[in-house]
Amino acid sequence: MTTRPAVDWNERRAEPRASVSIRARVLHGQGLAMWADCVIKDLSASGAKIELSHFHKIPPRFVLLHFEAGVAFEVVLKWRRADLAGMAFEHRHDLQGEVPAHLKAAKEQWLALKPSLGL
Repeated sequence: MTTRPAVDWNERRAEPRASVSIRARVLHGQGLAMWADCVIKDLSASGAKIELSHFHKIPPRFVLLHFEAGVAFEVVLKWRRADLAGMAFEHRHDLQGEVPAHLKAAKEQWLALKPSLGL
């Protein structure tokens, strides 16, 4: 008789995430004019968990600006509990190159904040 490894019923992600502590910003609304700073707590190629005050409401779809990597992720909110939120990445955009018109504000914010963040 063969035995199978125990299933971790708490782990529902397709791939493991690395624990991190990275400054980021949530952007949403028309022209990405609504924003709030946050901290990425774990990260994988397909999604992330952020820490963001529960007082800041976020829509089902928004942009996550990863300052250090110079990347804007278009994301789908998967869950929200208190100050934590989990999301799946739909699209990844390198801010050092050309970006779609709807992400120009994200690139402008990244370029403006880059020197003050020491990046």
